[in-house]
Amino acid sequence: MNDHIDHLTKSELLEQIRSERGLLEETLARLTHPRMLIPGVEGEWTVKDILAHISTWERWMLRWINRLLEGKKPDTPEPWDVDRMNAETYKRVKRLSLADVLKEFRESHWDSLTLAESLSEEQLQTIYSDRWPMGPLWLGVAANTCFHYKEHRIDIQKWLDSQKKGR
Repeated sequence: MNDHIDHLTKSELLEQIRSERGLLEETLARLTHPRMLIPGVEGEWTVKDILAHISTWERWMLRWINRLLEGKKPDTPEPWDVDRMNAETYKRVKRLSLADVLKEFRESHWDSLTLAESLSEEQLQTIYSDRWPMGPLWLGVAANTCFHYKEHRIDIQKWLDSQKKGR
């Protein structure tokens, strides 16, 4: 969900990451920990599952970009099978505690933000067509951070609104 953004500079990308993360955190602050474990937010997913999903994609992005910067081809899946990847992630994270998921959610964000801050404008604008399937590098960062935060924040907000109406 990128609202048809065709270009972001490094400063715009960092601002979007910080802004969308702040909005997501504001939404999460409306939830108690028990409410984060209620299924049905997105399909059968809980808020905990969504946060683990976001963290997982951030970790994949970090691994892919670090390999790219080492001059290696990232191990991005080809062809993209997002549904399978998400289903496998869901099965894996179901057994994790909320505390562990929240800790990783914070850590993966800080690691992602640190990476984005460390990348040069030139690196972010480069299209590594032989090694990176997502267009310019900034787009891969945004897709796994700010665009992803916004997508799931909206889903959580819709769920919260539907919970209010159901009372």
